[in-house]
Amino acid sequence: MTADSYSIAEGLYRQSMPLPLVLRTDDFRAMLQRIVVALNALLTGDPQPFNSLWSHADDVSVLGGFGGFEHGWDRVEHDTRSAASWFTDGHLVGIDLVTLGASANGDLAFGVWIERALAQLAGSDAPVPVMVRVTHIFRREEGTWRLLHRHGDRSTGAPEIIATL
Repeated sequence: MTADSYSIAEGLYRQSMPLPLVLRTDDFRAMLQRIVVALNALLTGDPQPFNSLWSHADDVSVLGGFGGFEHGWDRVEHDTRSAASWFTDGHLVGIDLVTLGASANGDLAFGVWIERALAQLAGSDAPVPVMVRVTHIFRREEGTWRLLHRHGDRSTGAPEIIATL
């Protein structure tokens, strides 16, 4: 993990300190770190680290930032590969936490945040700022937190990059 990725992940973790104890565990902290690394890879066109976060269960779903809805592991994996193909060079600038929560038994959790990045789109000459409002639902499977659902959409006021695609 790069120094920038580490500081973004640590900032996200520090923002979660007032939240329920299950969200301050080492395994959930590791999941937050993996998300930051995976987002940075996705912004360079590499979908593999983000795809490795997902559960492979039939009930996974994504409402992606480029539109559409997919359900089931095969479709979600394809959607992530497609999203990554739009980027050639980019990096995460920060994550602003809105809230995190967890179920009473501690095996389901959710995160709502704003992802901020500089991203160069395939075929463009320069990076543009991107802000995405995100909701993630996580499930602990065999002791590991996995992504169950992602909903991402352009944040109001962000550049209209998708209209240029």
